[in-house]
Amino acid sequence: MITIDTLLLKFLKNNLEYIEASVSSKDMKVLNNLSKTILMPQFITENQSHLLVKILQENTEKLPDLSLEINEALSAPSWSKPFRKIDQIRNLYIFHKADPEPVIVIEMTFSSQIRKIITELSKKTEDVNCIKDGRIYWLDLTEKNIVMLIDRLRPLGFHIDEELKNHYNTIKSWKEPDFKNQFLLTNIVNTNFQKHITDDLGLTTAIDKNIIEDRSVRYQYRHEPRENSPTTLTEIIASRSKPKVWVDSNLHALEDVFKSLLDLKRLPAMVVFEINNDLTNIKNLETLTKIFEKFNIENNVGIYFRLSNSADGKKFNAIIAEKSYNKMLDNTTQIVGVEMGKIPKFFLKTSWKPMSVVYLGSNLRAGKTSVYINCCDLIISYSDKDSIFDTGALWR
Repeated sequence: MITIDTLLLKFLKNNLEYIEASVSSKDMKVLNNLSKTILMPQFITENQSHLLVKILQENTEKLPDLSLEINEALSAPSWSKPFRKIDQIRNLYIFHKADPEPVIVIEMTFSSQIRKIITELSKKTEDVNCIKDGRIYWLDLTEKNIVMLIDRLRPLGFHIDEELKNHYNTIKSWKEPDFKNQFLLTNIVNTNFQKHITDDLGLTTAIDKNIIEDRSVRYQYRHEPRENSPTTLTEIIASRSKPKVWVDSNLHALEDVFKSLLDLKRLPAMVVFEINNDLTNIKNLETLTKIFEKFNIENNVGIYFRLSNSADGKKFNAIIAEKSYNKMLDNTTQIVGVEMGKIPKFFLKTSWKPMSVVYLGSNLRAGKTSVYINCCDLIISYSDKDSIFDTGALWR
């Protein structure tokens, strides 16, 4: 009985035009490529043999003149040579690069199945980089990446180096409650922590539940959970789990935002104005003027940008001059105002830093302002619609 590979070579030699006219261009391309591989000394792989059988089976009815020979060969498929063996490389190890940061390396023989798994893992792990044609990947050496990769790839026959195994075993030996409890506020006795809290709030400040919750983001401690869901704006801001929080301007007045900042001892504050929107900026500055006067913080305000010399721009600039919102930036400044995307150079030469940021809009795009405020643990986006950024995640 004729072998499958011999049959393919015979057909392509004697019936090429008939086959090209009958089968799809995709299948024809595969048949031509397989015929070239069959003629090579290494021969085809077992997977390639399965593909050839599959194409012949699917096209038998399209080739009635050849169907008798095809069916006979397929009844008991045989091959003229042993299949080419492929060395299966599946390694997971730590590589120490020239720079100080080591990485986790996934090294493997190409596999569409494993590549699909790595693509799925990349959505959950951190910074997956493909280095070589789907055969070598590397990732940051983090606890999360170590556990996820080993749990997922070890069942697929990956060889894991001892250093990585040791890290994995150490991580898996940790008990979550033990680590969480050491960061409970009531368990922290470190004097530096206590000093920072005192320097932040002062010795005479009454520390209530809201302030305890609010500072947990700043100082990375844990606290007892709130018995009831937050209802007031101050409680909502204080109970955030990440630095950024959106406040809906349809539900809360801007005055309420600043009242919450005062309740949480969150001054000094930076107010970020929208760019190229003079009318909105005038309206916001007029609103802020009333708020500053009501809360008696109008004497330490610096608005560090000006609008163009148009009619609207002159009105904005006149408010700043009239209210003396041009104080030099120093450690006594309570409120600063900047334009989105722009930070005056003198900010980088002073020790002043905001305790909170209020952006009057929903789209604080990447730029100098977003980079500068990244050091702040309370960033409020105040607008009538949620930010296009994930309010549950820290800006990077």
